Amino acid sequence: MQILVDADACPGVIKEILFRVADPTQIPVVLVANKLLRTPPSRYIRAVQVPAGFAVADREIVLLAQAG
Repeated sequence: MQILVDADACPGVIKEILFRVADPTQIPVVLVANKLLRTPPSRYIRAVQVPAGFAVADREIVLLAQAG
């Protein structure tokens, strides 16, 4: 299981909650955005940058969800 997040649309407070729970639960969190994201150091948190455009992050999330 992993948590996939459209980080362009996700409120900062929600991202902070996900950052806090990723390590203790050992559940990977993948943030997808069209901008560079700053994330805390963690083996369970990963940022994926996609090009700008309508629903580009959404399409990447669909691909990631199908991959595993």
